Amino acid sequence: MIEEMYNAMTRINELKNRFGLNKTDMQIKPQGQVNATFSEMEDRAIRLLPNEEERLLGGTVVSRNDIDNLINYYSNKRNIPPSLVRSMINAESNFNPDATSPKGAMGLMQLMPSTVMDLGVQNPYDPEDNIRGGTALLKNLLDSYQGDYKLALAAYNAGKGNVDKAGGVPDIKETKDYVRKVIDLYAGEKDK
Repeated sequence: MIEEMYNAMTRINELKNRFGLNKTDMQIKPQGQVNATFSEMEDRAIRLLPNEEERLLGGTVVSRNDIDNLINYYSNKRNIPPSLVRSMINAESNFNPDATSPKGAMGLMQLMPSTVMDLGVQNPYDPEDNIRGGTALLKNLLDSYQGDYKLALAAYNAGKGNVDKAGGVPDIKETKDYVRKVIDLYAGEKDK
């Protein structure tokens, strides 16, 4: 079921890209000027790892060092502590790029299918694509909650609507446990 949903999402993203409907694609102004920030263009142009096809053909395995390099790059790019993202990935997937939750969350940062589509993530199981999208989502949530890590983490886990409705971390055991775990891991990461 999840594989079928992933295949459908991949096809939808391909069609969005083909017709210029993907939110991460550059939009053309009437005068023909590109309306994209340098950062957006750089994200699309840079690939820190070989693409999935190259990795499969070359038999290359993504190492923990590769993942750490991606975390550092995209965290620093978005002005988020890399140790916070590392702690999230530890809590979300235990650094397994192929992780899939029972609820359908995918990859290192456990992105939900609707989030994948909103962020323009092409392959949520690709470590680079997943971390790029996950850090963009986290940055958005941190901005929404004025840098409050607990609220941003709660929204990452339970959804922004649930956090807004509760006026704080919602009274959901899974969410409370998640926020506590990430904050504890983050405190340990900062001490290193």
